[in-house]
Amino acid sequence: MENTKLKLLRILEILQKESSKKKPLTTQQICQKLEKMGMHCERRTLYKDIKLLKECGYDIEVVTSKTANLYYYKKASTLSYAELKILIDAAEAASFISEEQTAEIVSKLAALGGSRRSELLKGNLIHFNSQKHNNSDIYDTITAIEAAIQQKLKISFYYFDLDEHAERIYRHGRKLYMVDPVILIHNHDNYYLRCYNPEYDQMRNYRVDRMTEVSVTDKPMSDIADVSPEEITEYTKQVFKMYSGETVEMLLEFKDELLDTIFDKFGENTPVVRKNDESCIATVVVQESPTFWGWYFQFPDKMKICSPDWLVAECEKWRELRYEE
Repeated sequence: MENTKLKLLRILEILQKESSKKKPLTTQQICQKLEKMGMHCERRTLYKDIKLLKECGYDIEVVTSKTANLYYYKKASTLSYAELKILIDAAEAASFISEEQTAEIVSKLAALGGSRRSELLKGNLIHFNSQKHNNSDIYDTITAIEAAIQQKLKISFYYFDLDEHAERIYRHGRKLYMVDPVILIHNHDNYYLRCYNPEYDQMRNYRVDRMTEVSVTDKPMSDIADVSPEEITEYTKQVFKMYSGETVEMLLEFKDELLDTIFDKFGENTPVVRKNDESCIATVVVQESPTFWGWYFQFPDKMKICSPDWLVAECEKWRELRYEE
């Protein structure tokens, strides 16, 4: 009886790890895999075993062909190899996760790949241009922030920068910040907290890996921070590299060769019209800031602002400053 139970578990394991809708297993293949595990299985009894598993609620599909029965385990709730690879690469690229935490995540994700675990780990040899941070409290910080957002409560934390020795220098002499969290935003390999800071009476952004000792308070957040999902969506569309500045819609003329650059930066739904055989004009929304100008002046002869007029004038000021330097 024990051998029968173990055989059923092995059959289930084989189907879960090694079969799919595109690659179902034949009766012979399953029997051969069981033999390698030291278990003998007659072809005529395998159908009964799988029928029993199906009766127990396991989502096994039987495909009948002219020559043999084929079996696979439906994996609607599991991740494919490609999906796991994408998640592993994302973890490797995320600079806000420490090296140790990255290794743990990669190992857990690879374990979901079953028999392809080794392939996922050995094949992940991409080297990303991201420097890992050392704040190992990032998980606790994110958990606390998300809990506060759900409960609509304020959070408190200390905020720091790094000196030339990569040592923490706390802002304002280790001042305790108290803010109303709105949303966590992943941008350029870092996590940022968008929140309302009542001390300055304005929305602010803080890098999550620069926050420490984050605590959920018992103080309710203000109505200003209780924004709608639509407002959050609109903000994430407008934000530009997480730097504060006035949000503005502009017409941006650029050479054809920068089409990929525009779509990569502003999204593939960006409205673009053709001006002539060599140039296009895009309607984009950005936050006017030094960071934006730094990006813009990477393309001095291939891009220009068409409107609004005040931003065209502001562009000339920045251009003059740039050449004075």
